[in-house]
Amino acid sequence: MTDPGAKQKMSDPERTELMKKMDKDLEEHFAMLEAKAAERGPRTKMVDGWTEDNWEDEMQKHPFFNNEWQEGKELSPLMQGLQDLKYSPDENTPEELAKSYKEDGNFNFKCKKFRFAVASYTEGLKAKSEDKEVNTQLVTNRAAAQFHIGNYRSSLRDCETALRISATHMKAVLRGAQCCSKLKHYKECIEWCDKGLEVDSTHTELLKLRAESVQVEKAVERDARKRLAAEKREKQEHNTLLELIRQRGIKVQSKGSSLTLSDLEPCHPAAVQKRVRLQDGVLVWPVLFLYPEIGETDFIEEFRETDRFADHLEVMFGAQVDRPPWDQQGRYSPQSVVIYFEDQDANLVCVPSDWTLTQAITNKRFALKAGTPGFIILVKDSKAHKDFLTKYSLVK
Repeated sequence: MTDPGAKQKMSDPERTELMKKMDKDLEEHFAMLEAKAAERGPRTKMVDGWTEDNWEDEMQKHPFFNNEWQEGKELSPLMQGLQDLKYSPDENTPEELAKSYKEDGNFNFKCKKFRFAVASYTEGLKAKSEDKEVNTQLVTNRAAAQFHIGNYRSSLRDCETALRISATHMKAVLRGAQCCSKLKHYKECIEWCDKGLEVDSTHTELLKLRAESVQVEKAVERDARKRLAAEKREKQEHNTLLELIRQRGIKVQSKGSSLTLSDLEPCHPAAVQKRVRLQDGVLVWPVLFLYPEIGETDFIEEFRETDRFADHLEVMFGAQVDRPPWDQQGRYSPQSVVIYFEDQDANLVCVPSDWTLTQAITNKRFALKAGTPGFIILVKDSKAHKDFLTKYSLVK
C-alpha cells in the first residue's frame, strides 16, 4: 500500500520541463541586470576603494596582515577594537583575562621568546583571577620562562609562590629543585627533592637530581674542610714566621703598632709575591743588590738567612761565571767589591762579605723596609765608590 504522505518521484518528462523553466528564468534575470546596467551608464570610481596602487597599504592596515606595528604607535580603530575585545577589563572577566594572557605566554614560550612570556604571565597574574588552577599555571609557567632566561632566583620565588597556592604541584617542585641546583644551593635542592618525593616516591628526575646533589654536597663539604684546614695551617705558619722575626730582633718598619704580614710584603716589582718565608726553621728572604754606579739591580729570590754574602757574590761574579752585559771588563768580583746598607738616618753601614744575612739584618742599625733587604754594591776604591762616600756618612 502506497503511503499518501510520501513524496512522489518526479518522472523524466516532468524533470525536463522543470529544467527548461529554470533556464528561462535565469535568462530573464540576466537580461534584467543588463537592462539596469545600461540604464545606469558607466560605473564611476569607488571612493576610498582598493586600487592596484594602494592595495598593499590597505592590507597593512588589517590586523591580520600588519607586520610593521611598533610599540608606542597609535593603533588603528580596528586593531584597538580587537585588542579591547581580548584584553579590556571592561569586556572580559578576570578569569577570561588571565586565560588570555596565559595563552599569549604559552605561545611566546613555544617560540622561545621567554622574556615576552614572562611579561604575559605577569599580566595574567595582575588580572587577579579567583581561579586557583589558572593562577598556579601562570606562576609555574613564569617560573619556567625565568629559568630559561637564567633568572634562577626569580624562578625559585615563583615556585615557592606556586606551592603556596597548590602544595603538591610537582612541576613547581621540580623547577624549584632545578633552580637550587643551578644556584649551587645543594642542601636546599635536596629539601625540594624530598618534598616532591613525599608526593611521588618514584619520580625519576627528582631521584636523579637528589642523588647528584647529595654527591656534590659531600664534595663541597670535603673541600670546605680542606680549605679550613689549609687556612688554619697557613695562619699558624704566618704566626710562627712573625714570632721568629721578633725573636731574631729584626727591626721592621711597621704601618701599625704591631708587626703584621703586610709589613713584610715587597713593593719592588721584581719581588712582588716573593715575601719572606720559613723553610725548615730557616728564614728565606728576597734580597736586592743595588749597583748605583751603573744604575742596575739584581734580585735574589731566595737568600737564606744562614747564607754568606761571599757565597752569593761568588755565584754572581766568580771567575768561572759569565759576565753580565754591564760588566764585560770584569771590574766586579767577590774580592773587588764592598757592601753597604743604609740605616734609618741615611748613613752607610759596611757589611763584611763573610757575614751571613742574619748578621746584617739583625745589626742594631738595620731597619727592614718594604719586606725586602737591600744592599749597595760598589767596586772598592773606584771613582764611583769615592764619590758615593762623599754623599753619606759611614758608621759602624
